[in-house]
Amino acid sequence: MRCPIPAASFVVALVPALAHADTLQVGAGKPYATIAEGVAAAASGDTIEIDAGEYVDDIVSIDSKDLTLRGVGDARAHLVATGLIGNGKGIIVIGGTSNIVVEHLEFSGAVVGDENGAGIRMQGASLVVDDCHFHDNQNGILAGGDAPYTIEISHSEFDHNGNPGSGQEHNVYVSGDATSFTFQGNYTHHSYSGHTFKSRAQVNYVLYNRIMDEADGTGSYLIDLPQGGLSYVIGNLIEKGPAAENTGTVINYKGEGQTNDQLRLFVVNNTIVNDNGSTPAFVRIYAADEVVLRNNLFVGQGTPIVLEPGAAPTVVDEGNLQTDMPGLVDQVGYDYHLVDGSPAIDAGVAAGADGDYDLTPTMHYVHPAGLEPRPVVDAMDVGAYEFGMGPPAGETGGDTSGGEGSGDSGDSATADDSASAGDGGSDSTITAGSAASVGDESSGGSAGAGEDDGGGCGCRSAPRGTAAVWWIGLAAVLVRRRRTAA
Repeated sequence: MRCPIPAASFVVALVPALAHADTLQVGAGKPYATIAEGVAAAASGDTIEIDAGEYVDDIVSIDSKDLTLRGVGDARAHLVATGLIGNGKGIIVIGGTSNIVVEHLEFSGAVVGDENGAGIRMQGASLVVDDCHFHDNQNGILAGGDAPYTIEISHSEFDHNGNPGSGQEHNVYVSGDATSFTFQGNYTHHSYSGHTFKSRAQVNYVLYNRIMDEADGTGSYLIDLPQGGLSYVIGNLIEKGPAAENTGTVINYKGEGQTNDQLRLFVVNNTIVNDNGSTPAFVRIYAADEVVLRNNLFVGQGTPIVLEPGAAPTVVDEGNLQTDMPGLVDQVGYDYHLVDGSPAIDAGVAAGADGDYDLTPTMHYVHPAGLEPRPVVDAMDVGAYEFGMGPPAGETGGDTSGGEGSGDSGDSATADDSASAGDGGSDSTITAGSAASVGDESSGGSAGAGEDDGGGCGCRSAPRGTAAVWWIGLAAVLVRRRRTAA
């Protein structure tokens, strides 16, 4: 699996502490009844194992410790906040020089007075999140502060975070102090008014995720990169739903805020579906030096790329396909695997590279929040899936009805920008006039912006369960029937 951040860096940072590391146990009948007690007793380098069950108003603060918080058992340990959180930030607050790994936990109910409550509030040096679930909070994860940090999130789910009608909170929000943000193999959906994914990081790796509104999600942008940055958006399933509050833009680049060191965007082998009935910009560019759109499957009305006034990037637009008849297994059920006869089959071009970073997609998203290897068969297929590897037995597209979140969403707020209809057209690229700016987000550009921070690194080349997935995928490739000639 591609690992953009060196896997060893986080481990090396912890080596001195791990020489004397202990494992502390939290749960009923265990030495520590609450997670907060376990964290207080832990030394840097320790692992805290947390039994499944509900941990109600168990508010945790970690300052300058390197810890692993790991749920144990089949069900996740569930951290539930039931009222305004006294620290004004979130359920777990990470500060100082902390390097933290969080695995197999669930977070809900985070509400604070300024509407920036988060399941995890990241202000430390580095954060790695794997196999977690964030729902019904004002923000799922809110990261930002005063010092550089890194963050990696994998195999996790985010839904029903935000504040209906506000646009100020988001499923995932990372500030501009992040030097690198990897978001891989996740399922983020049904955000309330705010963005489904938002990052101001200097470098963004948005790889093989399912990022959707679905039937009744009311979010704004599906991907918002408001300060630009060197950003790789590869192999994702992206869908704008019929109830989305913003109808003008799917992926937004450099729309507001400070300007990151690089303004280079690579959008490669994604399947992007518009179920809204509007004509959005699938990718809207406000400022950039280089934009590469390659092998993307655009489904439904809209314009693949819109350049706002003053945006004059070098644009590579090749191997893309826009169609109302994409040949998907179940578009209504969000299963975007290709069927035999799809116009996307063998229609792509070589994905290429950006310097030493290979843009070729190597994985498929597996629902929910999983990955499998993407095979190499004949010419590259357009979109996030290569034809011939369907969903594993028992996999479904997901809940088409969405459903309501149960958490307290906090007081209402006025969005920074209002949602309105965007413009589009039949051409692949449009340079927008003044009217084309209409239809951009209820963004909450200042929603927690610049508030707290972290740093460090922890990209692991083999997340939970990856080894088994690789062998299964390899076997499937070896026995796969090659396509017959048309």
